[in-house]
Amino acid sequence: MRQSRGFSLIEIIIALAVTLIALVAFLTVFSNSNDHALQSRNRSVAILIAQSLMDDIETHTYGDPEPLWWKEDTDQPVSVWLGDRPQEMIFHKEVSFENGSFVGTGSEAKDLVTITLTWREKTGDDQSATTSDNKELKVRVPVWR
Repeated sequence: MRQSRGFSLIEIIIALAVTLIALVAFLTVFSNSNDHALQSRNRSVAILIAQSLMDDIETHTYGDPEPLWWKEDTDQPVSVWLGDRPQEMIFHKEVSFENGSFVGTGSEAKDLVTITLTWREKTGDDQSATTSDNKELKVRVPVWR
């Protein structure tokens, strides 16, 4: 009767395959959680920008001209450093009015202000690149005289 000492080549190959599958699964989960953290951060910043604009709208006198910063195309609200690398966060914004009476270009007693924020989102993407934004947050705020 022959006693087996050690592992056969097939057993070693199977063990390596199982280890490799577990490693790939772990790295996939890690990568996905990193993407979700980035998305959460960007959406939180977009919500903060929208909330700031809504606060300004609330305190704006009906019929007065819109502030200049409402007309600015981009917002760079925060600088984030990952290790020794800066991460650019660029949000494009548009504030539009249904009939313009809120900012003095119409005569109606009510208006609808639309805040649209867009940004580019994907790990490793250069936010200053010329490619278009791929995420959007839109908020509509009714206002009355």
